[in-house]
Amino acid sequence: MNKIFNTFFLGLIITFFGANLFGDYASRMKDRLPSLLEAKALGFVGEGTDGFVYIRKEETERIKKLVTSENEDRKILFKIMATKTGGSIEEVANRFSKALVHKSKKGHWFRKSSGEWMQKK
Repeated sequence: MNKIFNTFFLGLIITFFGANLFGDYASRMKDRLPSLLEAKALGFVGEGTDGFVYIRKEETERIKKLVTSENEDRKILFKIMATKTGGSIEEVANRFSKALVHKSKKGHWFRKSSGEWMQKK
């Protein structure tokens, strides 16, 4: 049941992005995605269990701006999704995080709630 909901949730997000119902921040997230994926592949950033991106190493101005911008737009996304689904922002962020774990590539990094980093194998 949980896996079905996660798949549905991810599909819902993709549908909204595709339809551009979320406004400007969805466009910014879509435009930023290649840079974010590159930073993940290089190990500069990783995903947190709270649905936000964190700097792992190489804290350059470009990486700081990338992470800050992404997290600001994710806050908007989580708020809108919580309103649309009737859930809390934390629940939406948690489901988003779980969906990203499933969709992530081998080698991407994830930060546990304890702060410890682990790499997807």
